[in-house]
Amino acid sequence: MTVLSPSGEPVKVAMSVDDLFQWKGMPYPESHPPARTAQLLIDAFANHGHPPVYSFSSTAPVDDEPAFAEVFDQWVDAGHHVGNHTHYHASLNWVKPSVYIDDIKRSEDVIGSYIERAPSKYFRYCMDMWGNSPEKTAQVQAWLAKAGYLAAPLSYWFYDAQFAVPYLRALHNKDEGVRNWILDKFVETAIDQFKRQVNLSYQALGRQQVHIGLLHGTPVTGDAADRVLAGLKELGVEFVTLEEAMADPANVIPPNTVTPMFRNFTQKWAEIENVAVEGIPPREAIAEVRAVIPVEGLDEPTIFGAMFGNMAAGLEGCVPDFDNFDW
Repeated sequence: MTVLSPSGEPVKVAMSVDDLFQWKGMPYPESHPPARTAQLLIDAFANHGHPPVYSFSSTAPVDDEPAFAEVFDQWVDAGHHVGNHTHYHASLNWVKPSVYIDDIKRSEDVIGSYIERAPSKYFRYCMDMWGNSPEKTAQVQAWLAKAGYLAAPLSYWFYDAQFAVPYLRALHNKDEGVRNWILDKFVETAIDQFKRQVNLSYQALGRQQVHIGLLHGTPVTGDAADRVLAGLKELGVEFVTLEEAMADPANVIPPNTVTPMFRNFTQKWAEIENVAVEGIPPREAIAEVRAVIPVEGLDEPTIFGAMFGNMAAGLEGCVPDFDNFDW
């Protein structure tokens, strides 16, 4: 076992799962329905002794596929918990605070009973984007406080959603060689990014924080989750509850910076402390994966463009901005 932390202590991590049935407009291959991915995640967490995990899912896909909501029963029956992640999954950057708040309420109408069953009432900002102005953030934070929510941020991610579309192509083509190569690259990137972000956080904060990590409910994540968790355990990770992670001030006190960019708390703390960020995002790995087996209509601009189009159609004044992403 490798001791990763500069402090010499095991790194504590609370993993979480966003979007158990992906996003409205994201296709599912018949071989990999949401229930399959959810079960693979449930099994992986059990295999590696992870305590109950919170999922944060945008609920708009249920509009078209009501049966998707059964995944929440599957998740909760396995001992895990549910938080709020809005209905349409738009960035706060792209809408007025009142529209964003209404979208949180809209999701409550779908999954409020599951949220109330959790020991804590958590909300996660979509894409961990807390708004592109202090005024926006303050308005939403004030509403969350009144509604009894605590915002649960992220300090570790590895851009796993960028592997989703190439993996769809591999499944579509029934290309086992490419599929396995993507899975290997997925796991490799997950571990590399964890090492980088743990080190970055330590440099920025001057201590070892309790991290909050992210996996998405995509087919590629389901197929690779067990290997990712095994890799983290080999680095000496101790899996903890989100409640324990949220007792760490670094996860509760938002970094005093405003950015429209796709950044987690570790990246924001580094920006404040002028700590150099190297290799985050993993642009080289993402470029490699994006390039495999092109299939017409199964490319990121087409699929993500449709997803963002659904957000714009569902939310008043929503204007998605691709320039918020720099991977």
